[in-house]
Amino acid sequence: MRFCRHVRNRVRDVSMRAAGITLLLVVLVVASSVPLWRIRAAAARVSDRAPDRFIPYPLSVLPPPDREYAGVWSVSPETARKRLTNEYGFSQQLRAYLHAYERGGETVYEAASCAYRPNGFTSEWQLHVRLFPTPDGQTDVWCHWERNPNVSPLAHLRQDGYDPAEGIRRLRGLVSEPIRMDGPIAERTHEE
Repeated sequence: MRFCRHVRNRVRDVSMRAAGITLLLVVLVVASSVPLWRIRAAAARVSDRAPDRFIPYPLSVLPPPDREYAGVWSVSPETARKRLTNEYGFSQQLRAYLHAYERGGETVYEAASCAYRPNGFTSEWQLHVRLFPTPDGQTDVWCHWERNPNVSPLAHLRQDGYDPAEGIRRLRGLVSEPIRMDGPIAERTHEE
């Protein structure tokens, strides 16, 4: 009797592990076929609609700070994202706060969160860029210079060295295409 119970438990354990591994593989296959920015956008929409008391702060949707506004890039968010990652050495970020802001009574969710690390993954600093769609199909760009969370997670969370002006300066020096400073967001950032 004990032996049968032991075998049943063992079979159940193996079955549960197999089911878990299968689920993990399915998630990985789906995740590999869905772009990271789409996963982040879906997570932002879910988080934004859920009551605040159910969402931990790191998963809440925040407005990008006005002082990080770099301007309008005259390309679509998809093109901007591809150029940052394919031409300028940026990588898309999974582990970053989700951002959205209100424009004309509508919520605008980020189309990408990318980082450029001058010395690679273990660089001490990073240029963090966020892209948002504009009503006319162009891209609003926000950015800042900050400590790399892969190297200095606590300094990153404390915002040691956080510098939006330096981020904008570095972005303009890195990206060869013009990013113009105009529109209602630019006007709002210059009023402060």
